[in-house]
Amino acid sequence: MPKSCGMQEFGTPPRWKTKERKLIMQNGRIFRAVTPIEDGCLRVEMESGSTVCLDMHRRLQSVRFGLLRNQDVFRSVATDGYRLIFYRDDIEVMEISADTFMDLLAVDRTR
Repeated sequence: MPKSCGMQEFGTPPRWKTKERKLIMQNGRIFRAVTPIEDGCLRVEMESGSTVCLDMHRRLQSVRFGLLRNQDVFRSVATDGYRLIFYRDDIEVMEISADTFMDLLAVDRTR
């Protein structure tokens, strides 16, 4: 298993990964809804009922998320319950998986 999958040393998943996996086992979905809001933020409603605002503003300057600087792409965000999906001309151009989403919340690598 590659290190990028979020496993800690000795194969122990982080606590939030364990909670996420339990939720997946219960109903199969992580995300209930996603709404783009001002200043490069995403309001994400989780299946647990929690709402989280993910600030993507500084990340939009990175190569990885630079495509989201296009406001039409950023505002196209939708979810299938497992990923946040971005479209351009009705074609999927980027996704943020649940694991990546949790990583983006936990660690700010833009500093």
